[in-house]
Amino acid sequence: MSFSIRQIGPDEAEAYRTIRLIALDGDPGSFASDAETERARPIEWYAQGTRDAAIFVAFADDQPVGMAGLFVSDRPKTGHIGTIFGLYVRPEYRRSGTAAALMDAIIAYARTVVRQVHLGVAVDNCAALKLYHRFGFQTYGTEPRALHVDGRFIDEHLMVRFLDKEDR
Repeated sequence: MSFSIRQIGPDEAEAYRTIRLIALDGDPGSFASDAETERARPIEWYAQGTRDAAIFVAFADDQPVGMAGLFVSDRPKTGHIGTIFGLYVRPEYRRSGTAAALMDAIIAYARTVVRQVHLGVAVDNCAALKLYHRFGFQTYGTEPRALHVDGRFIDEHLMVRFLDKEDR
């Protein structure tokens, strides 16, 4: 399967909206937001999202098939931390290297703006945990009942990867 990955801007907000809604519909237990809420948002909300965070999208034949984002706080005391969010790959592109390529892109970008990256992942999402461990993330805690989806609570592992080993 052939795909390309690029950071998108406001002019590609529709691609971001498309893959985000596919992700929220297809895997509601992996995201804090929900499809109903985000489906009602105007396209400008998604455009603003590309201004507030670095959004990377995987494309195959000009169609979005995966995404990942990096948010960096503008606060002086926490500006060294990036938060990876929204990693998702459509089922038919899983096991194709798309998720790893998205992580490579996010981490390469993160190295230019922060000193460490954090993320949260459902404790039972074995595929994602395996990927994050492969990329050097370590669990530093578990948030019980981080999400409440379809009548069940989902715990999340909180993970970190330091990008500047000499400063730990």
